[in-house]
Amino acid sequence: MFARVSQFSLPPERIQDALVAFDDHVDPAMKMQPDFLGGLILANPETSKMLAMSLWEDEEAMHNTDDASYWYRAFGAQEAGGKVESVETYKVYRGRMSRPEPRSYQ
Repeated sequence: MFARVSQFSLPPERIQDALVAFDDHVDPAMKMQPDFLGGLILANPETSKMLAMSLWEDEEAMHNTDDASYWYRAFGAQEAGGKVESVETYKVYRGRMSRPEPRSYQ
């Protein structure tokens, strides 16, 4: 499994805007990509940082979406009045979730 982690800076009051953009536009598009396994969005209003992690079956599948991923990031940043700070990729060595999704992200 591989992960692409994008770091954004955005005004804390716009975190909800970023989540709506993700839910309405980015997530449905990501789910259409072959070998997409899911992801996480983490935000810290105190530091104005947000991390978006997408998980992929293998490295090739992840890199096959590099171009699309660029546009997803650009759209999300624009909708939230923020900017993309960095993008990194990782090999996932361990992972476990006891429940598929958080109950709420508000």
